Amino acid sequence: METVAVDRNAALVEELRGSGQIVSERVAAAFLAVPRHRFLPGVGLQDAYRNDSVFTKRGADGKPVSSVSAPWLVATMLERLAPRPGDRVLEVGSGGYNAALLRHMVGPEGAVTSQDIDAEVIARAAGCLADADVRDVRLVTGDGRFGVPEGAPYDRLIVTVQATHVEPAWLEQLTDEGRLVVPLRLRGLSRLLTFTREEGHWRGDGWEQCGFVRMRGEGVWGPMASAVLADGVRLRWDGGSPPDGAALTAAWNSERRELWSGVMVGVTEGTRPVLDLWLATMLDAFGRIHTAAGAPPGLPVLPGGSPATWSRESLAYLTMRPANADGTRFEYGVAWHGPHAALAEEFVSQLRVWDRDQRGGPGPSLIVFPEGSTEEPTVGRVLRRPGARMVLTWP
Repeated sequence: METVAVDRNAALVEELRGSGQIVSERVAAAFLAVPRHRFLPGVGLQDAYRNDSVFTKRGADGKPVSSVSAPWLVATMLERLAPRPGDRVLEVGSGGYNAALLRHMVGPEGAVTSQDIDAEVIARAAGCLADADVRDVRLVTGDGRFGVPEGAPYDRLIVTVQATHVEPAWLEQLTDEGRLVVPLRLRGLSRLLTFTREEGHWRGDGWEQCGFVRMRGEGVWGPMASAVLADGVRLRWDGGSPPDGAALTAAWNSERRELWSGVMVGVTEGTRPVLDLWLATMLDAFGRIHTAAGAPPGLPVLPGGSPATWSRESLAYLTMRPANADGTRFEYGVAWHGPHAALAEEFVSQLRVWDRDQRGGPGPSLIVFPEGSTEEPTVGRVLRRPGARMVLTWP
């Protein structure tokens, strides 16, 4: 069995190298040294070394509350974190596997602390680490929002649950040259960011799409809100003043019209993740429309949900149409319902501004100001959340 596990692990590492998720020899060496199946007891070897996440605990409502993340995402985060031999690392959100990889990377002179709010998760991680013969990871049960002051300052801090803001304690417990890697939910968009310190603030970049179980504990920003517009059609948004659900349902049931932008994209360009961030920055009301089984056929809602905006009686959302006969190019446009044409016109104008000024550029940054900072916010979208002040800004 162990020989088969070694072979499957080696094949997984080669897959991750080929896809570009593993770049450095140090990350590759950690993956090869740590047997993933030891952290997934009861899971067969084929599934243990599949490039996918495995849920390890669910709540009373059946929703996942703990997992071992997909190897591609684990590798991406480790490449971003870049732990060095001798580093002190704090992991918020435990599972055991990632802590073992970190322990290998920091070496005997380094130290790894892994924290989780759930004592059962910590106990499971302890058992898995012992089974993998990794015996020098410090495990702490506690609310990840507050970090682990005993052991700070840390050279690296990695968060392996979905957060909705940057906690002041994380920044306070990092060294001046420290690095923070955290998956954040910003206006309903889940993105992986890497933060480094600049004079007076921290700057976050990266923006890979990702999915994690939500952070738990008191003071955590709540789940996304939603309103049903029709059978199988739902508007979801993340904080802010709620729309008038009845008015938007009435708008949805009115005539659908379309306004086209002239912005063309190739089918393989992958512009959506950056464009969604642009719209989330520039549109005052922002959410996404999702369809499910039971939705009427022929709706121009995009896979993964269409970015949307609304006024009291009108609703507008991103759509696309073929721009050539072979289906390799598409045009972005806006579908809209209700009496306010200006809503769709403003939406289309933002598509054109993105195309003219930002397309192909470096993308946005998330500027985070520590508590007590007197620095004025950079021009951009101020994200009003508890904790450190955050501003989403573009060059």
